[in-house]
Amino acid sequence: MTAGYAANALIERDPTDVPALILRAETAVTMGDFDTAYTAATSAWRNADVPVAKFASARLAALAMAGQQRHTWAQFWLRRARQTAPDDLTRQMIAEDYEYVRRQNPLSFTLDFNASPTDNVNNGSEKDTLTLPGLPFVFALTGDARALPGTEYSAGLALRYRIRETPRSVTWLESTVFGRTYTLSDDALDIKPDAKGADYAETQLSFGIGHLWSPDGGPDPWRFSASFGRFWYAGEPWSDFRRVQVSRGVTLSDSDALDFGLTLEHHVNAEVADSDAYGLTAEWRHRFDDVGTLTLGAGGRRVDADGFDRAYDAVSVEASWQVSDRGPLVSYEIEQRAFDTSFYLFDRRVDTRYTARVEVPVPQVELYGFRPVFNVEHSRQLSNVNRFDTETTGAGISIRSAF
Repeated sequence: MTAGYAANALIERDPTDVPALILRAETAVTMGDFDTAYTAATSAWRNADVPVAKFASARLAALAMAGQQRHTWAQFWLRRARQTAPDDLTRQMIAEDYEYVRRQNPLSFTLDFNASPTDNVNNGSEKDTLTLPGLPFVFALTGDARALPGTEYSAGLALRYRIRETPRSVTWLESTVFGRTYTLSDDALDIKPDAKGADYAETQLSFGIGHLWSPDGGPDPWRFSASFGRFWYAGEPWSDFRRVQVSRGVTLSDSDALDFGLTLEHHVNAEVADSDAYGLTAEWRHRFDDVGTLTLGAGGRRVDADGFDRAYDAVSVEASWQVSDRGPLVSYEIEQRAFDTSFYLFDRRVDTRYTARVEVPVPQVELYGFRPVFNVEHSRQLSNVNRFDTETTGAGISIRSAF
C-alpha cells in the first residue's frame, strides 16, 4: 500500500487525523497535485494542536500555493510556518524560502507602523516670543507657532507589481500610501486650547512606474522612476506633485560601493505659489566583514518658488552605522538651508538642522515574521530668526518584517 492510499484510508476513518492529512499533503505535493495538497494541509492546520504539526501543515500549504504560482498566499503561509518553527535553524530556512518566493512573486508590498511620543508635533518654535534684528520690539508667538507635545501615530503601505523582466531590465508599477496623525497632550492644550491632533495630520498617496536597466548585464543597473501624487494636510488637499528620479550604484569592491541620485519635482500647491525642486545625492558604503556597514552621504537641493521664505538652497551631510544587515542603526545628519528672501530679514534667512537617530530591533520578540523596532530621534534647528529655532525629541516603536 502506498503512502497516499494509507493516508486516504486513515482520513476516511477520521477526517481530523492530522498526521494522515500531513502525509496526504506531502504525497500530493510530490505528485504535483497542488489542489489536493492545499486542501489537506489547511485541514491539518485547522485541526493541529501542537506547534510541530502547525509548522509542517503551514509549510506544505506554502509549497502548494507556490506550486500554483500563487506566491502572495505562499508568503502568507510561510509567515505562519515561521511563527511555529521549532528552532532557529528552521526559522532561517523559512526566511530563505520566503526570499525565494518573494523573487518569484511579481507583487511585493511593505508595511510600516509606528507610534511615538514627541515634544513637537507641529515643528513649532522652542521660543514663546519673536525678536527681529534692528527692532526694539518683542512679539508673542501664537499657539500654532509654538511647539506642541503629543503622540504621533503613522502607517504606510507600498505596493509594487512587476510588469516586465528581461536579463538586463525590470519594469514595475508602484503605489504608496502614508498617513500620520497625532493626539495632543494636556500641556499642548494649555498652549492652544482649541487644537486637535487632526489639525496636523498628513496623508500622501502616489502612483508611479519604475525601471531598472543594466546595459552590460552587470550588478550595477541604472534606476529610473516617475511618479505623481497628492498630499493632504489636516484633511484638506495641500499639494499635487510630480517627481522624476534617476540613480545608479557603482560597486567598487566586495566591501565598497557608491550611489548617485538625481531628483526633479514639481508641486502644484493649494494655498501658496507652485514650486520646483532639484536634488543631487551621493553616498559611499563600506562593509566591515560581518561587523557592520558605515555609510557617508552628501546632498544638495534647490527649491524655486515665489514668496517670502519659500525658495532656498540646501546642502546636507550624513553618517550612519548599522550592525549587520538588520541590526541596530545609528545616524547623524546636518542640513543647512539658505532662503533667497525672508519676511523677517533684509538678509538671507539661514536654518541649520542637526538630527540624530537610533533604531534598535528586538529579535527576541517576533510575531509571524514581524518584529518591533525601538527608535529615538532628536532634532535641533538653529536659525538667524529665532522664530525658527526648534527642538524635537521623539521615541517610539515601529513594526517591521524580520526578513
